[in-house]
Amino acid sequence: MGPVLGWIRGTGRVEGKVTAAHRHHQHRRRLCLRLIQRRMAGKRAAGGRGGQGFGVPTLPLPIPTLSDEPGSWAFDTMSRRVNEEILRGMVMTDNEADLSDAARERLREFSRELERAGETTLRPIAQDGGADVDAWNAILSQYEGLTWLTAPWVVTEYYFYRRILEACGYFAGELGDPFERQKENGLASCAPALSPLAKLANGACASRTDEDVELNFKALLLTSLWGNRMDLSIWPAETEEDVESGQRAAEAMAEVIGSSSTMLLADHSERVWLEVSRRGGRMDLVLDNAGFELVTDLCLADFLVTSGLASKVVLHAKAYPVFVSDAMEKDVLGTIRELALAQGTGMEEAAARWRGHIEHGRWEVREDEFWCTPLAFWEMPDRITSHLEGSRMCFVKGDANYRRQLGERQWKHDTPFEDVSAYWGCPVCCLRTMKSEVACGISREDERRASEEDGSWLVSGRYGVVHART
Repeated sequence: MGPVLGWIRGTGRVEGKVTAAHRHHQHRRRLCLRLIQRRMAGKRAAGGRGGQGFGVPTLPLPIPTLSDEPGSWAFDTMSRRVNEEILRGMVMTDNEADLSDAARERLREFSRELERAGETTLRPIAQDGGADVDAWNAILSQYEGLTWLTAPWVVTEYYFYRRILEACGYFAGELGDPFERQKENGLASCAPALSPLAKLANGACASRTDEDVELNFKALLLTSLWGNRMDLSIWPAETEEDVESGQRAAEAMAEVIGSSSTMLLADHSERVWLEVSRRGGRMDLVLDNAGFELVTDLCLADFLVTSGLASKVVLHAKAYPVFVSDAMEKDVLGTIRELALAQGTGMEEAAARWRGHIEHGRWEVREDEFWCTPLAFWEMPDRITSHLEGSRMCFVKGDANYRRQLGERQWKHDTPFEDVSAYWGCPVCCLRTMKSEVACGISREDERRASEEDGSWLVSGRYGVVHART
């Protein structure tokens, strides 16, 4: 299969005209999408589990999202943001003193490659010591000849982070987590929100009546949702005293108390409550970001076991750094250690409970490389699906996980979430603030309202969904 596309240098569109170059762009784009659809159709034709996943959605799969349309969030991300803001602005700047000369040069070369994103085809991951190299290269083989802009966006964005680790020498032990400074600053900067969050979490864990348990569960569910606004790949925390990051943390708390109902474009909280209120059994939580969001997730997991709604919670974490702030096991344990020192906030009391949950087996943290890949959730390996099939409820956090829940396909926005997610083998609840141009389960009325209020409603992080299939 030879090279297919190395052609996008612009769309050729002129104001008020459709040029020959633009027609050529659209023709090539259609060829690219057909190629991707054929490859994905071949995988789907294999049918059933085939050793991978719960199965596949029963609905026809829409086309995937690419990054080749100027003006789209995906295009800005892959043609500019990942290089300017993340590679150069974070990785190369934050780790300047710790990078080897060889790693520094590899990162510079990577940056030069990204400057030619529309022309440069994706290459295999080098044998850099990572246990996932063969799995990654099997994924990349499906997109041979495609560029950073013409391969599916979810593939290229996850691939970008994997290439950072290759360039840094992460798996060879040359550098630790390249986003460590960002994570540390992100946690430190959320200090203004810790006391009100601790008050909510500690009070909730003292719930006595069934009514209190229900009210506190729903409050912590929404707190966990709006904690997802603290995404460092979009809003970096520059210093420990970053006022803007602290303000976002405070706003995330206020969102729960104030306007969360108006900013929710879908709310299945009642459906989730009816499922979890039967009490007992294991529940699972697929983590997203470290920092403030992780703290809100731990508050939810704390309440689930303390209230007796769950007998155990398994926290699913990334196996290596990805998306700047995504949580690994070390980030979970490090957050608990830091909060145990947050005297006077009330969080030290919560952290003591959390250490107890881990010590007594009420919490378990599991890392897996699958969470670091672009594969759709219907392609989960058996080691994960066999575990989740025994779950009373799986909570899935964040926008990147939600994109994979939908296979990052261009579903009509009013396609029911339950239909898209029918492949799950256990009840699932997705908590997502919207930061990308894919969606489902949103009524036309709510979409119209959001678009009138905010022209960037799909990517601004202001709007959220609580989606569930039970």
